[in-house]
Amino acid sequence: MGKAAQFSEARVCELEESVEERWTRDAFLRFQCVWLRHQLDLSAPEIAQALLLSVSTVRRIHAEFLRNGRSAIEGKGNRGGRRKGYMTIEEEGAFLRDHARKSKDGKIRNVSELKRDYEARIGSTVHKTTIYRMLERHGWRKVAPRTFHTKRDPNATATLKKTL
Repeated sequence: MGKAAQFSEARVCELEESVEERWTRDAFLRFQCVWLRHQLDLSAPEIAQALLLSVSTVRRIHAEFLRNGRSAIEGKGNRGGRRKGYMTIEEEGAFLRDHARKSKDGKIRNVSELKRDYEARIGSTVHKTTIYRMLERHGWRKVAPRTFHTKRDPNATATLKKTL
């Protein structure tokens, strides 16, 4: 296994300027990870053992610091988030608003109609769970008709059942 790449002078300056900084718990852990490598020249397994992290996490933090500097310590990276969408959140919202405007006629719309319109809009087929996840993302919920009338008379229903 080769020797780890050394931090550039610019990265070392960033690190030394950050010593007196007030960090969140996670950011301080990332700072310690980088600082232990710079100050004490510890290896990734030694740092992982000292900070109770995995070796791969330590190496990832070091690589991010080499590449991005201070933002790697602050945790401002590209981890997490939604990267693979057919539409942006705003486009999805506009699509659902347009679809809701169409349903003002009182007809009950179902997911199959919404899926058909969605596929026409994006130009490819999607699984129905894609539509359900989009609806959940935008706070829509399933509204189904009741199985009984709200003003029914339970006594009349019981009498009807007996006479049948």
